[in-house]
Amino acid sequence: MGLSYLNGKSWTEVTREERFFCQHLFFLVKKHGTTTFLEYVNRKVGLSLAVDAAWEPAFEACFYRDLRHLNGRTGPLFSPKRTFDLCLFSEQAILIIEAKAQQNFDGEQLSSFAADRDEVRALTGVATYVVGLASSACPATADCDEVFDGPLLTWRDLASLYSEDASLRRADAVYDPEERDTWGKNNQGGHVTGEELLAAFARGDELLVGRRGGLAGPLFAEDASSGSWRTRWYETAPGSTPPNGNWFLLEEFAKAVGRSEA
Repeated sequence: MGLSYLNGKSWTEVTREERFFCQHLFFLVKKHGTTTFLEYVNRKVGLSLAVDAAWEPAFEACFYRDLRHLNGRTGPLFSPKRTFDLCLFSEQAILIIEAKAQQNFDGEQLSSFAADRDEVRALTGVATYVVGLASSACPATADCDEVFDGPLLTWRDLASLYSEDASLRRADAVYDPEERDTWGKNNQGGHVTGEELLAAFARGDELLVGRRGGLAGPLFAEDASSGSWRTRWYETAPGSTPPNGNWFLLEEFAKAVGRSEA
């Protein structure tokens, strides 16, 4: 049944929020069993998770907070509000799935995912894997390849796995490459390509440029050496004082890509 203020549609047909799609996937995994899902993950990602083990799925798992509460609120709290989009727990391994629907993954998020893998392993003593889930239209970047355990899962393939499920097909379809407004808390100037940054430098604009690892990091080094900096989208912010090591001056960007071209 549709609603007049939603142009005759239901909320299921309107929402673009990955949390909605993740909870829907959670119930599909519960309904059809973890074996089907884990066999797909092993095949797609190249893992060797024991599909016959006792697995417990969860979504929006506030892992660090709840584990600390279980342990009598003792010890440091790594990240009090950090939640995992979808998670499967077993005695031998933990599978963390981080999902996107309308957007791609950003640099700051990917850094936190890599830290999660190490922290969860340290807290539990079991093998921990972090896998990405996104639209089939979403490009897999070098950043994703560096952080996730294997290729991205796609909503489209999962829809096929579950009899062309309509909600999972919608999750795959809502991807919008222009949805970049939430990438990074310091991203006050929006996303700009490297070519556009050079034009801004030529105009005399004063900007900060963001790339995980900063100017001396391996990701920007690859951008410069491969020439991919021209079309890559960079976070930007007004100002002349970098907020952290992931940020550098527009002038430094221009000099670095100029040296690579030379």
